[in-house]
Amino acid sequence: MRTDKLTYLIFKRLPQGFFSLIGRDASDAEKYLFKSVELKETAFRIDAIFQPKVGDDLTYFVEAQFQADEAFYGRFFAEVFLYLKQFEVGEWQGIVIYPSRRVETKNIRPYQKLIDIGLVKRIYLDELPLKNNDPSALFKLLIEPETSAPQLARDLIASSTLYLDVVQQILFYKFKDKSRRDIMKLLGIEEEILRETRAFQEILEEGRQEGLEKGKLEGRIAGRIEGKLEGKLEGKLEGKLEGKLEGKLETVPILRRLGLSDEQISKELGVPLADVQRVPKASQ
Repeated sequence: MRTDKLTYLIFKRLPQGFFSLIGRDASDAEKYLFKSVELKETAFRIDAIFQPKVGDDLTYFVEAQFQADEAFYGRFFAEVFLYLKQFEVGEWQGIVIYPSRRVETKNIRPYQKLIDIGLVKRIYLDELPLKNNDPSALFKLLIEPETSAPQLARDLIASSTLYLDVVQQILFYKFKDKSRRDIMKLLGIEEEILRETRAFQEILEEGRQEGLEKGKLEGRIAGRIEGKLEGKLEGKLEGKLEGKLEGKLETVPILRRLGLSDEQISKELGVPLADVQRVPKASQ
Protein backbone atom coordinates (compact mmCIF):
# COMPACT_ATOMS: atom_id res chain seq x y z
CA MET A 1 0.00 0.00 0.00
CA ARG A 2 1.33 3.44 -0.88
CA THR A 3 1.29 4.88 2.63
CA ASP A 4 3.39 7.93 1.68
CA LYS A 5 0.80 9.02 -0.85
CA LEU A 6 -2.12 8.23 1.43
CA THR A 7 -0.77 10.09 4.45
CA TYR A 8 -0.05 13.07 2.19
CA LEU A 9 -3.67 12.86 1.03
CA ILE A 10 -4.92 13.09 4.62
CA PHE A 11 -2.56 15.96 5.46
CA LYS A 12 -3.66 17.93 2.41
CA ARG A 13 -7.40 17.25 2.25
CA LEU A 14 -8.30 16.67 5.88
CA PRO A 15 -5.65 18.38 8.05
CA GLN A 16 -8.10 18.31 10.96
CA GLY A 17 -7.23 14.60 11.19
CA PHE A 18 -3.61 15.49 11.91
CA PHE A 19 -4.45 18.01 14.62
CA SER A 20 -6.80 15.55 16.28
CA LEU A 21 -4.03 12.93 16.09
CA ILE A 22 -1.57 15.11 18.04
CA GLY A 23 -4.15 15.95 20.71
CA ARG A 24 -5.26 19.37 19.52
CA ASP A 25 -8.73 20.51 18.57
CA ALA A 26 -9.51 19.49 14.99
CA SER A 27 -10.69 23.02 14.22
CA ASP A 28 -7.13 24.31 14.79
CA ALA A 29 -6.40 23.14 11.24
CA GLU A 30 -8.06 26.33 10.02
CA LYS A 31 -5.27 28.35 11.62
CA TYR A 32 -2.54 26.61 9.62
CA LEU A 33 -1.12 26.45 6.11
CA PHE A 34 -0.08 23.02 4.84
CA LYS A 35 2.84 22.45 2.49
CA SER A 36 5.22 19.70 1.45
CA VAL A 37 8.67 21.14 0.84
CA GLU A 38 11.67 19.98 -1.18
CA LEU A 39 14.74 21.70 0.25
CA LYS A 40 17.08 23.57 -2.07
CA GLU A 41 20.33 21.93 -3.16
CA THR A 42 19.40 18.60 -1.56
CA ALA A 43 17.24 15.58 -2.26
CA PHE A 44 15.44 16.08 1.06
CA ARG A 45 11.67 16.36 1.17
CA ILE A 46 9.64 16.84 4.35
CA ASP A 47 6.32 14.97 4.23
CA ALA A 48 4.31 17.82 5.70
CA ILE A 49 4.80 21.20 7.32
CA PHE A 50 1.97 22.89 9.17
CA GLN A 51 2.84 26.52 9.65
CA PRO A 52 0.59 28.94 11.58
CA LYS A 53 -1.04 31.58 9.40
CA VAL A 54 -0.68 34.21 12.13
CA GLY A 55 0.62 34.41 15.68
CA ASP A 56 3.33 32.52 17.51
CA ASP A 57 1.85 29.02 17.50
CA LEU A 58 4.08 25.99 16.87
CA THR A 59 5.25 25.01 13.40
CA TYR A 60 4.98 21.24 12.89
CA PHE A 61 7.40 19.17 10.81
CA VAL A 62 5.68 15.87 10.11
CA GLU A 63 7.02 12.56 8.81
CA ALA A 64 5.03 9.33 8.40
CA GLN A 65 7.53 6.49 8.76
CA PHE A 66 5.97 3.14 7.90
CA GLN A 67 9.17 1.21 7.16
CA ALA A 68 12.17 0.45 9.34
CA ASP A 69 15.07 2.80 8.59
CA GLU A 70 18.07 3.02 10.90
CA ALA A 71 19.12 6.32 9.30
CA PHE A 72 15.71 7.95 9.76
CA TYR A 73 16.42 10.34 12.67
CA GLY A 74 19.66 11.58 11.14
CA ARG A 75 17.85 12.42 7.93
CA PHE A 76 14.84 13.89 9.74
CA PHE A 77 16.83 16.32 11.88
CA ALA A 78 19.01 17.23 8.88
CA GLU A 79 15.84 18.15 6.97
CA VAL A 80 14.42 20.18 9.85
CA PHE A 81 17.58 22.15 10.60
CA LEU A 82 18.22 22.81 6.93
CA TYR A 83 14.69 24.17 6.66
CA LEU A 84 15.28 26.37 9.72
CA LYS A 85 18.40 27.72 8.03
CA GLN A 86 16.54 28.58 4.83
CA PHE A 87 13.24 29.86 6.23
CA GLU A 88 12.08 31.96 9.15
CA VAL A 89 10.32 29.85 11.80
CA GLY A 90 9.43 30.44 15.43
CA GLU A 91 8.92 27.61 17.90
CA TRP A 92 8.60 24.19 16.31
CA GLN A 93 8.00 20.53 17.02
CA GLY A 94 8.69 17.39 14.99
CA ILE A 95 5.90 14.81 14.68
CA VAL A 96 6.78 11.26 13.61
CA ILE A 97 3.92 8.87 12.84
CA TYR A 98 4.73 5.16 13.13
CA PRO A 99 2.37 2.24 12.50
CA SER A 100 3.85 0.60 15.63
CA ARG A 101 6.92 0.65 17.88
CA ARG A 102 8.35 -2.31 15.93
CA VAL A 103 9.07 -0.04 12.98
CA GLU A 104 10.90 2.65 14.95
CA THR A 105 14.64 2.82 14.46
CA LYS A 106 16.80 1.76 17.39
CA ASN A 107 19.52 4.26 16.46
CA ILE A 108 18.28 7.18 18.56
CA ARG A 109 21.16 7.67 20.99
CA PRO A 110 22.66 10.70 19.16
CA TYR A 111 19.23 12.35 19.19
CA GLN A 112 17.89 11.19 22.54
CA LYS A 113 18.23 14.57 24.27
CA LEU A 114 16.36 16.33 21.48
CA ILE A 115 13.56 13.80 21.91
CA ASP A 116 13.63 14.05 25.72
CA ILE A 117 13.07 17.83 25.72
CA GLY A 118 9.97 17.43 23.58
CA LEU A 119 11.25 18.61 20.20
CA VAL A 120 9.90 15.38 18.72
CA LYS A 121 6.58 13.72 19.46
CA ARG A 122 6.26 10.09 18.38
CA ILE A 123 2.83 8.63 17.61
CA TYR A 124 2.21 4.88 17.32
CA LEU A 125 -1.03 4.28 15.44
CA ASP A 126 -1.64 0.80 16.81
CA GLU A 127 -1.67 2.19 20.37
CA LEU A 128 -4.22 4.94 19.76
CA PRO A 129 -7.77 4.45 21.06
CA LEU A 130 -10.20 3.99 18.20
CA LYS A 131 -12.70 6.85 17.88
CA ASN A 132 -14.84 6.22 14.82
CA ASN A 133 -16.27 9.73 14.75
CA ASP A 134 -12.87 11.41 15.10
CA PRO A 135 -10.85 12.49 12.04
CA SER A 136 -7.72 10.86 13.50
CA ALA A 137 -9.38 7.52 12.70
CA LEU A 138 -8.35 8.14 9.09
CA PHE A 139 -4.79 7.31 10.14
CA LYS A 140 -6.00 4.21 11.96
CA LEU A 141 -7.64 3.07 8.72
CA LEU A 142 -4.18 2.97 7.10
CA ILE A 143 -3.12 0.11 9.39
CA GLU A 144 -6.51 -1.47 10.09
CA PRO A 145 -6.61 -5.21 9.17
CA GLU A 146 -8.56 -6.08 6.04
CA THR A 147 -11.14 -7.93 8.12
CA SER A 148 -12.15 -4.84 10.11
CA ALA A 149 -11.17 -2.00 7.72
CA PRO A 150 -14.54 -1.97 5.85
CA GLN A 151 -16.52 -1.41 9.06
CA LEU A 152 -14.20 1.39 10.17
CA ALA A 153 -14.50 2.94 6.70
CA ARG A 154 -18.32 2.81 6.88
CA ASP A 155 -18.29 4.33 10.37
CA LEU A 156 -16.08 7.20 9.20
CA ILE A 157 -18.31 7.97 6.23
CA ALA A 158 -21.40 7.77 8.42
CA SER A 159 -19.90 10.31 10.82
CA SER A 160 -19.06 12.78 8.03
CA THR A 161 -19.37 12.73 4.25
CA LEU A 162 -16.22 14.88 4.17
CA TYR A 163 -14.25 11.67 4.66
CA LEU A 164 -15.76 9.89 1.66
CA ASP A 165 -13.08 10.55 -0.98
CA VAL A 166 -10.10 9.94 1.29
CA VAL A 167 -11.63 6.76 2.73
CA GLN A 168 -12.26 5.40 -0.76
CA GLN A 169 -8.74 6.25 -1.87
CA ILE A 170 -7.34 4.29 1.06
CA LEU A 171 -9.54 1.28 0.32
CA PHE A 172 -8.68 1.30 -3.39
CA TYR A 173 -5.02 0.81 -2.45
CA LYS A 174 -5.64 -1.40 0.56
CA PHE A 175 -7.71 -3.91 -1.43
CA LYS A 176 -5.83 -4.05 -4.74
CA ASP A 177 -7.48 -7.32 -5.74
CA LYS A 178 -11.00 -5.92 -5.47
CA SER A 179 -12.93 -4.23 -8.24
CA ARG A 180 -14.77 -0.93 -8.06
CA ARG A 181 -18.02 -2.81 -7.46
CA ASP A 182 -16.42 -4.73 -4.59
CA ILE A 183 -15.32 -1.46 -2.94
CA MET A 184 -18.82 -0.10 -3.47
CA LYS A 185 -20.32 -3.08 -1.67
CA LEU A 186 -17.81 -2.76 1.19
CA LEU A 187 -18.88 0.84 1.73
CA GLY A 188 -22.58 0.32 1.05
CA ILE A 189 -22.62 3.06 -1.60
CA GLU A 190 -24.71 3.16 -4.76
CA GLU A 191 -22.66 2.42 -7.87
CA GLU A 192 -23.57 5.66 -9.61
CA ILE A 193 -22.49 7.70 -6.58
CA LEU A 194 -19.16 5.89 -6.31
CA ARG A 195 -18.39 6.44 -9.98
CA GLU A 196 -18.74 10.21 -9.59
CA THR A 197 -16.52 10.52 -6.52
CA ARG A 198 -13.17 12.25 -6.65
CA ALA A 199 -11.36 9.10 -5.49
CA PHE A 200 -12.63 7.03 -8.41
CA GLN A 201 -11.75 9.75 -10.90
CA GLU A 202 -8.24 10.04 -9.47
CA ILE A 203 -7.69 6.28 -9.71
CA LEU A 204 -8.81 6.41 -13.35
CA GLU A 205 -6.56 9.38 -14.11
CA GLU A 206 -3.61 7.77 -12.35
CA GLY A 207 -4.01 4.72 -14.57
CA ARG A 208 -4.02 6.92 -17.65
CA GLN A 209 -0.93 8.86 -16.56
CA GLU A 210 1.03 5.71 -15.70
CA GLY A 211 0.20 4.35 -19.13
CA LEU A 212 1.25 7.56 -20.86
CA GLU A 213 4.53 7.82 -18.94
CA LYS A 214 5.36 4.20 -19.64
CA GLY A 215 4.47 4.73 -23.28
CA LYS A 216 6.76 7.75 -23.58
CA LEU A 217 9.69 5.88 -22.06
CA GLU A 218 9.21 2.76 -24.15
CA GLY A 219 8.67 4.91 -27.21
CA ARG A 220 11.97 6.72 -26.74
CA ILE A 221 13.83 3.42 -26.29
CA ALA A 222 12.13 1.75 -29.23
CA GLY A 223 12.71 4.78 -31.43
CA ARG A 224 16.43 4.84 -30.67
CA ILE A 225 16.87 1.16 -31.33
CA GLU A 226 14.84 1.01 -34.53
CA GLY A 227 15.96 4.36 -35.90
CA LYS A 228 18.92 3.53 -38.14
CA LEU A 229 20.76 6.17 -40.12
CA GLU A 230 18.43 6.74 -43.11
CA GLY A 231 15.28 5.62 -41.31
CA LYS A 232 16.14 7.15 -37.95
CA LEU A 233 13.32 9.69 -37.89
CA GLU A 234 10.75 7.17 -39.09
CA GLY A 235 11.95 4.61 -36.56
CA LYS A 236 11.61 7.06 -33.68
CA LEU A 237 8.08 7.96 -34.70
CA GLU A 238 7.00 4.32 -34.97
CA GLY A 239 8.62 3.51 -31.65
CA LYS A 240 6.87 6.36 -29.87
CA LEU A 241 3.47 5.42 -31.25
CA GLU A 242 3.88 1.74 -30.44
CA GLY A 243 5.28 2.48 -27.00
CA LYS A 244 2.46 4.88 -26.20
CA LEU A 245 -0.15 2.30 -27.18
CA GLU A 246 1.49 -0.46 -25.16
CA GLY A 247 1.80 1.86 -22.21
CA LYS A 248 -1.91 2.63 -22.31
CA LEU A 249 -2.77 -1.06 -22.59
CA GLU A 250 -0.83 -1.68 -19.35
CA THR A 251 -3.67 0.11 -17.54
CA VAL A 252 -6.44 -2.08 -18.98
CA PRO A 253 -6.42 -4.66 -16.12
CA ILE A 254 -6.62 -1.82 -13.56
CA LEU A 255 -9.59 -0.22 -15.31
CA ARG A 256 -11.32 -3.59 -15.62
CA ARG A 257 -11.00 -4.09 -11.88
CA LEU A 258 -12.60 -0.69 -11.42
CA GLY A 259 -15.60 -2.02 -13.33
CA LEU A 260 -15.19 -0.44 -16.77
CA SER A 261 -16.19 -2.45 -19.82
CA ASP A 262 -13.76 -2.94 -22.72
CA GLU A 263 -15.83 -0.49 -24.76
CA GLN A 264 -15.60 2.15 -22.03
CA ILE A 265 -11.85 1.57 -21.65
CA SER A 266 -11.38 1.95 -25.41
CA LYS A 267 -13.17 5.30 -25.28
CA GLU A 268 -11.38 6.55 -22.13
CA LEU A 269 -7.87 5.68 -23.39
CA GLY A 270 -8.51 6.55 -27.03
CA VAL A 271 -7.30 3.19 -28.38
CA PRO A 272 -9.03 0.73 -30.74
CA LEU A 273 -11.41 -1.73 -29.08
CA ALA A 274 -9.57 -4.63 -30.75
CA ASP A 275 -6.35 -3.65 -28.96
CA VAL A 276 -8.14 -3.52 -25.60
CA GLN A 277 -9.74 -6.93 -26.19
CA ARG A 278 -6.40 -8.58 -26.91
CA VAL A 279 -5.27 -7.85 -23.34
CA PRO A 280 -5.87 -11.11 -21.41
CA LYS A 281 -8.58 -10.94 -18.78
CA ALA A 282 -7.68 -11.94 -15.23
CA SER A 283 -9.20 -15.20 -14.08
CA GLN A 284 -12.09 -14.69 -11.65
